[in-house]
Amino acid sequence: MTLSDLASIGSFVSGIAVLVSLVYLSLQIRQNTKHSQALIQQGRAARIADTSLRLAELAASEGLERCFQGSPDVSENDVRRFIFMCRAIFISAEDSFFQNRQGLLDGAAFESFVSSLQAGMGAPGIATAWMLTREMYEPQFRDFIDRTMGDAVGRAASSRGLARWKAVIAAAKTP
Repeated sequence: MTLSDLASIGSFVSGIAVLVSLVYLSLQIRQNTKHSQALIQQGRAARIADTSLRLAELAASEGLERCFQGSPDVSENDVRRFIFMCRAIFISAEDSFFQNRQGLLDGAAFESFVSSLQAGMGAPGIATAWMLTREMYEPQFRDFIDRTMGDAVGRAASSRGLARWKAVIAAAKTP
């Protein structure tokens, strides 16, 4: 075997090693991407759960409930608290919007987000809070929320609440 033959064998082995390294690197990148998306989804779920729990705690306030319903009979302090609460919701929504736009939030999670958003924007108080704060957000997000809010028009704010609760309970008890 000549030196040239050994060099050819070495080059062939080196090529296979590079190919194996590239396949391994590709698998690692794919796994890292899935892991990153799982962490993003986990963070999103924790943020939404925390917001929901905080909203439940605040629900005991009649003033905030009146704000949610869009009643003009509210105090300045209730409006301020309600706007801060809505800002937290909108910032969370903006984050989900950006994550989807950057390909970090998959289609199913984004559809779930849009459905939740449409249900919430049907509440007069939340829609009003959006109109009061919409200039604070990125233009593409503003357009997205404006379209979503437009799609939510006509949905009754009572789609959640006691009347809806009673209707669903009654339907569930009916055989």
